[in-house]
Amino acid sequence: MDAVAIRPPPTRGAATRDALLDAAETLIADHGYRAPSHRMIAAEAGAHVALVNYHFGSKEMLFEAAVERRSRRLVGAWQDALSDARGDPDHTTEDVLRAWWRPFDDMERSDEPAWRNYLCVIARLSSAPEGNEWYERYFGSVDRDFQRALGDTLAVHDTELTDVTFRYARTLFGEVLLHRCGKSGGKAVPRGFRPHDTERLIGFVGAGMRGVSHHATAAAD
Repeated sequence: MDAVAIRPPPTRGAATRDALLDAAETLIADHGYRAPSHRMIAAEAGAHVALVNYHFGSKEMLFEAAVERRSRRLVGAWQDALSDARGDPDHTTEDVLRAWWRPFDDMERSDEPAWRNYLCVIARLSSAPEGNEWYERYFGSVDRDFQRALGDTLAVHDTELTDVTFRYARTLFGEVLLHRCGKSGGKAVPRGFRPHDTERLIGFVGAGMRGVSHHATAAAD
């Protein structure tokens, strides 16, 4: 008879750590990075309040761990989407933007609440005191891949220009995503932020990027 591999049960400490990470994801998705307290996190996790600092050192380090936790999955999804877009020799600026949005596009149909919460955590990242630093640490490499791809479609290779315009794009997409998460106040989603409006937004952002690029090229001549 073949031996059956038996996976040992997780240790109590590991289970508590995961519960605290789950709690952080849920509370950040619901309230942002500033509102959750140690007590809120511990209550959500069903753990003693002292265990937040015991396992992570501080609330802020817990929040960074929550950002890091599923970052490889998101980076992989972005890389796959960008590779698909670049596979078309005639890909456009809008195709690159659509590739960036693709991991978020099916969020409402996701049967993984934890993944949905994580995407909402990322949508709120710009509001975190150390959000820019965390974004660069975990997503900076793939972000620059998108910037290079956008520069190719715009025929502009000014890294500062593509960085700035892509930041504008991410900010707008983040606002849409917060409405999708139901985290922007009120239950009614305004026009421009509904699922079928995404293509309009992509077109708007793409046109804006071309306009900025043309202006920069003309100014350089």
